[in-house]
Amino acid sequence: MRRIVASLVASVLPFGGLTGTALAADRPSDERLRETLAHASGAPAPRLGPVGWETYRHPERLAEIGNAARTRQFSSFDRGGGNNDGFEGTYSCLRTTASGGCVIAEHTGAGEIASIWFTRDGGDVSQTGTITIELDGRTVVDADLQDLVDGKLGEPFVYPLVANADQSSGGVYIKVPMPYRHSMRITTQHNPYFHHVTYREFASPEGIETFDPTDPATDVLAALRAAGTRDPKPDLPGERTTTRLIDVAPGETVTLGHATGPGAITELVLRLPQLQPSPTDEVVVSRRTAVAPSPVPGKARWVRPLARPAVTGAVADETEEILREARLRISVDGVRTVDAPLGEFFGSGFGLYPVRAYMFGVDPEQRTLSSWWLMPYSRAATVELYNGADVALNAGEARLTVARSATWKRDLEAGRIGYFRATAVRSEATFGRDHLFLDVTGRGRVVGVTHTVQGLNEAGWRRGYLEGDERVFVDGSTSPDLHGTGTEDFYEGGWYFNRGAFSAPLTGSPVPDRADCPAGCTSMYRLLLADGMDFASSMRFGIEHGPGNDEPVIESTTTYWYGVDHGGLVWTDHLDVGDAASEAAHDYRSPDPGAVESLTSRFEGLDGPPEPVTVDTRATSAPVSFTLAVHPGNHGVILRRVSDQAEGYQAAEVSVNGKPAGTWTQPLANPEQRLLDDYFWLPATLTAGRRTVTVTLRPLDGHAPWSAADYHALSIRSPYTDRDAPARVSGLTARGDERTAITLGWTVARDDVYAVTYEVHASTTKGFTPSDETLVGVARTPGFVHETGTVRQTWYYRVRAVDAAGHVGAFSSEVSATTGDTLRIEAESLLPPVEATAPVQVQGNCCGVVWSGNAQLWFTPTTSGQHVVVEVTLPTTGTYELTTRQTLARDYGINTLTLDGQPIGEAFDAYHFPEVVLSEALSYGTHHLTAGKHTLTIAVPDKNPASESYMAGFDYFQFQLVD
Repeated sequence: MRRIVASLVASVLPFGGLTGTALAADRPSDERLRETLAHASGAPAPRLGPVGWETYRHPERLAEIGNAARTRQFSSFDRGGGNNDGFEGTYSCLRTTASGGCVIAEHTGAGEIASIWFTRDGGDVSQTGTITIELDGRTVVDADLQDLVDGKLGEPFVYPLVANADQSSGGVYIKVPMPYRHSMRITTQHNPYFHHVTYREFASPEGIETFDPTDPATDVLAALRAAGTRDPKPDLPGERTTTRLIDVAPGETVTLGHATGPGAITELVLRLPQLQPSPTDEVVVSRRTAVAPSPVPGKARWVRPLARPAVTGAVADETEEILREARLRISVDGVRTVDAPLGEFFGSGFGLYPVRAYMFGVDPEQRTLSSWWLMPYSRAATVELYNGADVALNAGEARLTVARSATWKRDLEAGRIGYFRATAVRSEATFGRDHLFLDVTGRGRVVGVTHTVQGLNEAGWRRGYLEGDERVFVDGSTSPDLHGTGTEDFYEGGWYFNRGAFSAPLTGSPVPDRADCPAGCTSMYRLLLADGMDFASSMRFGIEHGPGNDEPVIESTTTYWYGVDHGGLVWTDHLDVGDAASEAAHDYRSPDPGAVESLTSRFEGLDGPPEPVTVDTRATSAPVSFTLAVHPGNHGVILRRVSDQAEGYQAAEVSVNGKPAGTWTQPLANPEQRLLDDYFWLPATLTAGRRTVTVTLRPLDGHAPWSAADYHALSIRSPYTDRDAPARVSGLTARGDERTAITLGWTVARDDVYAVTYEVHASTTKGFTPSDETLVGVARTPGFVHETGTVRQTWYYRVRAVDAAGHVGAFSSEVSATTGDTLRIEAESLLPPVEATAPVQVQGNCCGVVWSGNAQLWFTPTTSGQHVVVEVTLPTTGTYELTTRQTLARDYGINTLTLDGQPIGEAFDAYHFPEVVLSEALSYGTHHLTAGKHTLTIAVPDKNPASESYMAGFDYFQFQLVD
């Protein structure tokens, strides 16, 4: 076993031939110069919030907002938009070193590693080999990964700051906070398959001390081991506790406590004697669910049939009803900031289960629910309990602790801290769309979430909803700042929580599954403390339900965050690279700017319909300079770039008005979804008091050419209210093809807040007036595909921009396009079926294939003679050629098609071994069909002798009008 080391190794470690990477990762000179400039100018050091061990020693500081920090993530998510998030290790390495090591995370600049998670082989990570963590050119960890998560390295690398798969139910994690001043790199000896690395990026290294691995942090470990049993915050001046007995009739509200004057709520404890602990029993999954195949080949063998919580009896049902229907409501300074289901707020959404989290806890034996979130207020705070259950709450007790101090009022008024909020959302998931934990404007910091999911797909794979990835978009970014690999992965377990329930200080799943849920029920929580997510203008935090947002579920979430309504980031300029007028206006210069090339591609991680965007790009290895307008009262500037990320490890030295600002290194690459929106901090020492800044970028030798389609200046400023409407959309184009889809594109619409969304309106009437009836979609990028469902039809379009505050811009001028002869119907869109004798469901991209709509219709009988009937609607009468594309695999059968009760085409043998593949387009002849509804019947009468089962998979059905 290797031990923790702290040695200077930058000069001897190989970099896989990327000499520029070594330069970018290990250069402290820019850092020293920036600190010298800061001290010379007298500019205050940027606020970063708590860093390192301070996060756990002083969790009251989680309320700090307006920090010059952003949380980012490297992970193994499928860059093609499918579900291969680590099964084959395709996207697990940013690059491979000369010695064969797998670099999984790399950052140039100041920051802090907050959380590292892995899984493979059911949670056994021994085959990953060693993990090497380098900070500021020094190796601080070089150890066998399995030994590390088993706690064999000793303090601080012991539970609960590290955990193995038994302790974190299928996943392993490292949650020791590791700050660094100018570089970070994490390398594993072998491909780790599934992983994520969550880290923070800081605008400046001022005040940052590089992580010391010899500090055991015994006080932090003691506090974490006591999680869920006591307040982790230090005693605060002026604390006073009051206790109140409560009785609440159904439909009534009772006040648990009220405080006036400036102060903060520091503790809330409820004791409800009639709540009963929820039992756990061995359960047997019903045969109907058990035979349904896994949506991910190979995953089922890592899912252990362990004990799952089961709820039975009237008392247990009553307990669940109270925890689901009673709501905790808190109002501060006249605004309701908390309105959440009682159980979910305290981390136990499906019953009274043990929860021992750092900021809240549930003790089933004592019937107590505790919260230690700091909740500051300037004037007054009121805590209420609403009883939405049908049963009365009797003989309860509420204990409220308040710390009175004028400090909270001063910090709230100065914008240094935010109000505590708990945003609860419960809804049935929408196909193709993420469930949104939080979608808000203003400034703030997300610090945690609790999450309950009830599956509705009884005929499908149990808990297939856990295949969904989290995606986080901060301050209007069109690329995700965080993109995960699965729902249980986000909660840092693995393989559908294959070790059963667990409750750790920062993550947990009190209910991995429920016996009385035919399609599965799961509750989870995660505290985002060191990895709290700061935002300055907006936050969009969502998660998929299933691998392609395709599992029917009821999602219920409560998100904890601190924030205020006023934003602190203003969009002051936009340079459109490749546009001659924009380049001239911004004094864009380069000795070799690179040719202007048109690129049509997509941003990764967006939910909803595809949004192909066409941009002009330049790529060069020569210096580039340009001038951008900034707010004169700025506290620094965020320089955003939209680029082509087909090649990773683009890097450039950045200077502002001739003074060094640091090195901009972007290791990410995606040759399939090529558009990337990333950023670089320009410090206030170089931008404050200026109305314009001249930025020079000098690409580094040994790196990919520096690509850019757009640059945006976002000025950090004092909080303000957005009152401006976006500009009118211009440059709108519409293009039809042989099918019934029309592709739209336009130029980016300016606003004072980055970035806007777009309403797309369409009509078959020329000169139409846009209305709610003509709205066909909302796009987050300047591109949209309208699936019209009509053939040989002319459509007219107008688009307008809408900002996050709800202000709308003027509509664009009208454009038109005509659809083609071919109606393509995504087969999965035809569900639910008219009739089915065996399970049928939507399956998202999987197993190395990408379907045309990122999903297929998946029919999964286990015996011959089964069928499923779906209904299609044709827009006009005529003669159509019907074609389809099918999936072939080792467990697929021989299928036939029937159209309106008449057999068509030949039987198709869908067996293929060993890989999963897609067929060519298969013709089923021409047929005269009337406008309106028609039925298609898929039957599986037999299978190839070599096939393992009788499945069938259809990508699309295509009707081409041929007369």
